[in-house]
Amino acid sequence: MLRFFIFLLSLAPFVLTEGTESCKGTECQPNTWHNVRCSTDDDCDQPNTTCYKRVCRCHPGYFYTTHDTCTDTCSPDDMQDSFTEYPDSALRANLIGSEDGLTVEDCKGRCQTNKTCLTFDFKASGGLCRLHGVTSRHSPSQWSPKTSKGWTHYQRSCNSIFASRDNWHNLLCNSKIDCTDINSDCLSGRCLCRPGFMFNQAKKECVVTSELKKWHNTSCSTDDDCDAHHAECYKRVCRCHPGYFYTTHDTCTDTCRPDDMQDSFTEYPDSALRENLIDRRDGLTVEACKGRCQTNKHCLTFDFKASGGLCRLHNVTAHESPSDWSPKTSKGWTHYQKSCKSTFASHDNWYNLLCNSRVDCHHPHSDCLSGRCLCDSGLYFSQERKECVFARYCVDLVGTGAKSGVYTIWLPYYNGPLRVWCDMDTAGGGWLVIQRHHYYVYNPDEFVDFNRNFEQYEQGFGNISGEFWLGDGLTASSGHPFQTYDRNQYRCVTYSVGAWWYPRDCAGEANLNTPDKIHMFWAYIYQLKFSEMKVKPHSLR
Repeated sequence: MLRFFIFLLSLAPFVLTEGTESCKGTECQPNTWHNVRCSTDDDCDQPNTTCYKRVCRCHPGYFYTTHDTCTDTCSPDDMQDSFTEYPDSALRANLIGSEDGLTVEDCKGRCQTNKTCLTFDFKASGGLCRLHGVTSRHSPSQWSPKTSKGWTHYQRSCNSIFASRDNWHNLLCNSKIDCTDINSDCLSGRCLCRPGFMFNQAKKECVVTSELKKWHNTSCSTDDDCDAHHAECYKRVCRCHPGYFYTTHDTCTDTCRPDDMQDSFTEYPDSALRENLIDRRDGLTVEACKGRCQTNKHCLTFDFKASGGLCRLHNVTAHESPSDWSPKTSKGWTHYQKSCKSTFASHDNWYNLLCNSRVDCHHPHSDCLSGRCLCDSGLYFSQERKECVFARYCVDLVGTGAKSGVYTIWLPYYNGPLRVWCDMDTAGGGWLVIQRHHYYVYNPDEFVDFNRNFEQYEQGFGNISGEFWLGDGLTASSGHPFQTYDRNQYRCVTYSVGAWWYPRDCAGEANLNTPDKIHMFWAYIYQLKFSEMKVKPHSLR
């Protein structure tokens, strides 16, 4: 039956909700959308926003700005003391502080006075306070949205200033006119230097890249001496931020393709990662330890201690595992991170290569993200076609770094985009979730009634981020008709038995859509705390 169900999914007649029409022209007045009531995401008419528990907020992980927008980046100097709240949600790792018995104001104060704190979680029962150095966007696998009963997640706001004549670099803009340097442009809504130029902090202007001297491994006193993005003065030497790869283009990047990994390393004295080991040996020389990392395609970093010849290999960086990072306090240890061969994007070769702005990324559906040309969200790079294409199935996103969440795909035989939940964690990822039904729903606002008629099951219902039925081919499966309370051919649907494909004797192997959740089961499992049906077209893998 499941195989037939997979086939039906590609033919299913889905119904989309049209977005609300925004006003146009000079008569439009700007509306503050933040923290206003909403029913759907369409009510929050701004990029990177969502209707989160019936209130318009920035997507979790995005900073709400003083310019009434949402951004995924915010410099430390621009962090505000105000926060956006996400009820019943929490981050489960990457702690930089943990205390109990506090008030929410005390917890908020701890985060405000900690310059590395971006978010915190608080639970009133017990006064539990947990500070984090990352956002939910930085650590999606640890993010538990709307299911962490009693917890509230708080993310800092950002002071986002509009560019002026005297202060323009990396500030907001509407067009090139707002960016006063002759070699600057308004790129992705911010004033940045054009390709081939770089912002010089001392001169406060864009200069030709070749005029800048190499900064890596030079002596320094403060971070200002290291004139490059994502660089810092680490133990009086200019290095990339821990967790960032030093590139052959004399820059720092947080991503590097496996094929571009180099055999050279950046050293971080008196520092180490405490977890995520993929190999450990004692009694080695530093060169032998380095050789083990060079020949292991999964090794990104390693730690070495001369006393005892202790060698520890890791498949993560300090940027990816900040809670396990012990900088400048691990006496005797030295942390080594691989370098990256980084080529600058060209017209014919651009994907995952270096860029300064979107202009360097030549495909219309690509953007300069974290200093590299990547496909826009919901698209993936086709090696065969050498371009960004819309995903037809969730399985198309496997290998792109996509995390479990909501994506827009273009199903075959369905004319238009469709928002779906892709499970990228289970059994290799790439699963399209077609039904999610919780045994427990703690928040009444999130409750979805599955006691629906045939037409509603055909069209789909619920919230794609919570409980839902996506919409399916409801023709008979193995001769068994899909039955609901209003099309109950064999009288199988009752007060405790939900809609499904039932044989004449009503001996179904699943009761996932039951109105009475205590009777929820699938095959020989008596009860489920969580029901989720998913499909994956294996022929596409």
